[in-house]
Amino acid sequence: MARKQSGVRKSMCGIRKDGPMGFSLRFLLCCFVVAFGGSGCSKPIGAGKPHLGQPWTCDKEADEVMERRDYRLGILLHERLLEKEPQNALALYHLGYAHGQLGDHVKEVSYYEKAVDLGFEQEGIFFNLGMACAELDQMDKATGAFKRALDFNAHDPDTHFQLALVYLRSALDEEAEKELLETLRIDPEYTEARLYLSNLYSDRGDLEKARDELRRVLEQDPTNVRAKDMLKRMERR
Repeated sequence: MARKQSGVRKSMCGIRKDGPMGFSLRFLLCCFVVAFGGSGCSKPIGAGKPHLGQPWTCDKEADEVMERRDYRLGILLHERLLEKEPQNALALYHLGYAHGQLGDHVKEVSYYEKAVDLGFEQEGIFFNLGMACAELDQMDKATGAFKRALDFNAHDPDTHFQLALVYLRSALDEEAEKELLETLRIDPEYTEARLYLSNLYSDRGDLEKARDELRRVLEQDPTNVRAKDMLKRMERR
């Protein structure tokens, strides 16, 4: 199981959703939670197996219901396991994931942090923690979590992209540009990153760069309606 699209809340659905992409960056950022937040964008969680040489294992039945996306029953079964094994960091991670899938990001963050405090550290939990913190508008914590995820996998375009979105929401445009460019260096066909980069350049007043990014999108996908609409609006300016 996971919280990532194109990957999986690194989950069962990925990060790159086709959501509304308007012309202004401000509008795009208003859509951030809708398009990339919520319960569907996480990296998958490992089911029932020890992690990183640690002794934790999870309950097979609890993980099977999670795989079926019966998160309410999954929560109940993981809570029962934790009554017997309160130091089981893997179960805490799975419990946080289940709460996140049901939209309770406060509990999601709490359980992830408890798992990390017990020594459970890997790319997926930090990615998911970053997503959950962003959904709670905790930008500093989200930034730190995504950076920790990159410590484990510096070449994951989804993590670079989500970090860029956090920087944009924090009005840190230079840092956002660097992360968007890194996303595209790793994956030149990452359309959402290119559209955000185009908007960033447009808001900065660099319309030629903005148009160039949109033309690249259309080279890769001539049917991309958002890129066509954005380019048409720019050409009227």
